[in-house]
Amino acid sequence: MTPPLVFNEPYGSFLREGVLYFADRDGGVPDAGNPSRTTPSVAVLRLFDLVTGRPLKSITVPGSAWLNDITVAADGTIFGTNTGTPDRPDSWAVWKITPDGKSSVFLQGPPLNMPNGIELDGDGNIVVVNIGSADVITFATDKRVVRTEQAAQSGNDGLVIMPDGVKFVSSVTSGGVSLIAPGAPAKLIAENIPSAASMCYDSDANQLVIPMNANNGLAFISLEGIWSPRRSSKR
Repeated sequence: MTPPLVFNEPYGSFLREGVLYFADRDGGVPDAGNPSRTTPSVAVLRLFDLVTGRPLKSITVPGSAWLNDITVAADGTIFGTNTGTPDRPDSWAVWKITPDGKSSVFLQGPPLNMPNGIELDGDGNIVVVNIGSADVITFATDKRVVRTEQAAQSGNDGLVIMPDGVKFVSSVTSGGVSLIAPGAPAKLIAENIPSAASMCYDSDANQLVIPMNANNGLAFISLEGIWSPRRSSKR
């Protein structure tokens, strides 16, 4: 195929106007010439045509070993999280990749705390959830903190933002799902979901779909009686 189909270790994904984006990586494997050495890992974004499944292009992100989750703005700008490690705040980062492929660090260090899930809200702000805290932080495009909310649990990974501003957050470490309504404390709406990782919203069934990594399975959380798309349309 041209360009060739390459898929190494995909993490976060995003769909925008018929293009499927994946956060992948190159390297991080034994060097063919010297198996005792490991080739450096570098983040790569893979773009695919949603209709045909054919690869469109790959964008390397120099300086980032890998990206966990990604979101894509209407103009094609990509934002991706580097979760990092607990002992290195300088490794906590959000990267920005412009439509022409230029990458740079958009945010680094506190108030991020091992950022994982990332999404854009209805105002075009960048919303980040953290593994290292319960903070759900909304940043403006000029990097200002617009607001900081608290999920019901820490150790978060998944994030879904509804048109009315309601946020659903899943905790990969504690196994619960929080509902955060604008201006209201978070409510825990589901528990006992092993390794509740990134998630998506199934609009046909009005439910959240959550991968359970360690179980090689999916959890389905019905929002019936919890949140209604009809209520959201009245915003």
